[in-house]
Amino acid sequence: MVNVSVADVLLHNIQLYYSPILVHLGLLGNCLSVCVFFGTKLRRASSSIYLGALAVSDSGFLVTIFVVWLNMFHVHLFNEQGFCQFFVYLSTLCSFLSVWLVVAFTVERYVAVKYPLRRQSLCTVARAKVVIIWLTILAVLLSSPVLLFSGPRTVLTRYGNATLCYLVNGWESWATVYNGIDTVLTFAVPLTIIVIFNTLIARNLYKLDHIRRTLTIESDVSNEKDARAIRDRMPQTKVTKMLLLVSSAFLCLNMPSFVLRVIAFYVRIEVQYV
Repeated sequence: MVNVSVADVLLHNIQLYYSPILVHLGLLGNCLSVCVFFGTKLRRASSSIYLGALAVSDSGFLVTIFVVWLNMFHVHLFNEQGFCQFFVYLSTLCSFLSVWLVVAFTVERYVAVKYPLRRQSLCTVARAKVVIIWLTILAVLLSSPVLLFSGPRTVLTRYGNATLCYLVNGWESWATVYNGIDTVLTFAVPLTIIVIFNTLIARNLYKLDHIRRTLTIESDVSNEKDARAIRDRMPQTKVTKMLLLVSSAFLCLNMPSFVLRVIAFYVRIEVQYV
């Protein structure tokens, strides 16, 4: 008889009900984001290109979550040969691409705040598209090793033998090295960059707000030109604050998943040698 703990039941119910809600609302929101950022005048802003690409990348990851969720209803598409490798590859690629897209528009926002007079020449739509293309190529190449590591495999579970999408025999040590490198490239390095540039952006925004308040209080006519310049920068300041919030939220919400991913990976390795 299988012993099922309260924690297992709770985790099962969370996955059963939360995952489809997350996937459907996420895909709906991402579809609307793509329509807004790519189908309106907002597409003329470089930040919209990054956010639209981020929505597409996140949608790919959500599709993988949905396919894994189907296992709970005995639709084992994720565990089939070919599908296993594809969806593991897709999730790895989208994870890499999403986090580095956040890094890209975070750095761009810093440039826009630090060098406002050069913003229109540096932060262009064409430049954003080039960055996205190169990031996509890099993601495709760096994610390709998981095609070797992943595959259907019969493993012993608490419910007996089952065919699951797992690590291929003989690739455990290589997969461990790759997982370490991938964790650095998709978590440690982006985390450091986002924290540093968000801090610099927040510092510059504070200075800008302080100057604006000072110019508002002063009634000297000689400051009218500077005041007008500050007011002209206010729309960009609002955009920067919004993107600062987006990158910070992305960082906080993804941190637990990366920690759990590392733990689950090494637990899986240990189970295979028991």
